[in-house]
Amino acid sequence: MYLPDTTRYDEIKREVLYMYEECKVCTYPINCFEIANKLCYILVPYSQLTDQQLKLSKEYSPDGFSLLRKMPGTGMFRWYIFYNDNTCYERQRWTILHEIGHIYLGHLEPDCQLSSAQKEAEANFFTKYSIAPPPLIYFTNCRCPMDVAKRFHVSRQASNYLFAYYQKWLHFGPRKYEQFEFTMIVRFLAT
Repeated sequence: MYLPDTTRYDEIKREVLYMYEECKVCTYPINCFEIANKLCYILVPYSQLTDQQLKLSKEYSPDGFSLLRKMPGTGMFRWYIFYNDNTCYERQRWTILHEIGHIYLGHLEPDCQLSSAQKEAEANFFTKYSIAPPPLIYFTNCRCPMDVAKRFHVSRQASNYLFAYYQKWLHFGPRKYEQFEFTMIVRFLAT
């Protein structure tokens, strides 16, 4: 699904940059485990669940999901991201960033008015842009999907998807970078 309001794409790109800044991300491949930790989100692999919890979790989502829960022994609430760690590492990273996207974009807040399809489209775009942003694909000289897979530690399927988006981005850029794209490039090239 495409987002109905095309300005939302740039808003999400800026949110990714804000997340990078907040979490001090300046190297790739993007470490979603570190991002979750810096955002104080608690990661729970499916392998840590009881048999009953695992069954219910897989019925709810075979890949992962997130929810706000009270931390045991405290009165504090935290975001928990449950993810299937019995999948390839690349898929785990994609799932975790997707769930971070839902949380970071406010999809799980009670007042969020977006449809489920819109939330999924936004989270998918957030993931795509955060795991391998086109400006970084450009500056890392990726010439094909396999280059993207190697440099950004994504699956072959994801690398095809990301490279196709990169080629679309190339068609409309990089003649003139948006300010947030330039800021992102500087952030990663400074290290």
